[in-house]
Amino acid sequence: MTRLSTAEYIEKMIRFRVLAAAAVVAFLPGCAARPPAVPQAANEPGMLVVSGGRFTMGRDKGEINERPAHEVDVDTFAMDRTEVSASDFAEFLNEIGNGGELYFTPDEYATVVVAPTDDGEKETRFSARPGFERFPANNVSWKGADAYCRWRGKRLPTEAEWEKAARGTDRRRFPWGERNPGEGLAQFGQVWQEKKFDVLVPVDALPQGASPYGVLNMAGNVLEWVSDWYRQNFLDFCNPGGETNLDLVRQLAGQATATFDADPSAAGKAGNATQGSAKRVRQIPPRNNPSGPSTGIFTVLRGGSWEDRQTDDLSTTRRYWLDPSQRFPHTGFRCSKGLPGDPVSRP
Repeated sequence: MTRLSTAEYIEKMIRFRVLAAAAVVAFLPGCAARPPAVPQAANEPGMLVVSGGRFTMGRDKGEINERPAHEVDVDTFAMDRTEVSASDFAEFLNEIGNGGELYFTPDEYATVVVAPTDDGEKETRFSARPGFERFPANNVSWKGADAYCRWRGKRLPTEAEWEKAARGTDRRRFPWGERNPGEGLAQFGQVWQEKKFDVLVPVDALPQGASPYGVLNMAGNVLEWVSDWYRQNFLDFCNPGGETNLDLVRQLAGQATATFDADPSAAGKAGNATQGSAKRVRQIPPRNNPSGPSTGIFTVLRGGSWEDRQTDDLSTTRRYWLDPSQRFPHTGFRCSKGLPGDPVSRP
């Protein structure tokens, strides 16, 4: 019998372990890295299919308004592959109008501008800012986003639909996976004074940062309005300005202590209200196609934007809120569409 040298023995054992590990992975597909899904085009042009089923919404280690992680079921729906562009939003404004700047503010930060009209023509016309036709429409209020989607025969996505489209079923932290945001994946950490409109990228840019369903720019570029009224966390369906029963929230969210801000509108991020005197019973959010509280003060935005700098600001579970009438250079949107008979967004 030929005796192996120490080096030959070590090499042989390494090869054996590699082959054994490969065999285990082959029989345990759930442990292997899942190949990216092939995007499936919807019947509606420019939209992709997001398959229905169960996924984990929220994150236990995030801010309190991301907690707790919980299972949700959504039906199959279609979502715009891209954020709504400046040229498409200008088309809507030209047909519907923008009375009292209800939907949009055409200022020096906007990718849509008031277009010159012929002599004697009094009607206001809109167009994309020259050179930025395929950049996202910004300075758009929730009311403008909702009205545009209805005009297209679509609706704003629910918060649950948005998160399913962004993270898929494997609890990924970002649309592309666990890797931190960087060049080629997301547009973020930009300074307006340095780059002006180039803080944004075209709506069909950065394909490497696509979600599991092929949806683009769900992290960075512009914050995206969704249809839901805001609630402080996934256990509260009441007014975010009157948080009570916080011991239960902390217990279910796995949170020993918490600091609460008396002004829930501050910064539109993690401000949370102090405990009130009235006692209320909290509801676990419905598992099937949840659409948020039936009423509220603020509406939700998702996905982070070009001006965000912190990594977690772009995560698939980070939640923001604003008054539905507010709009900024970093607020935009995309639309969804469900099966026939699917209700449109709430006013």
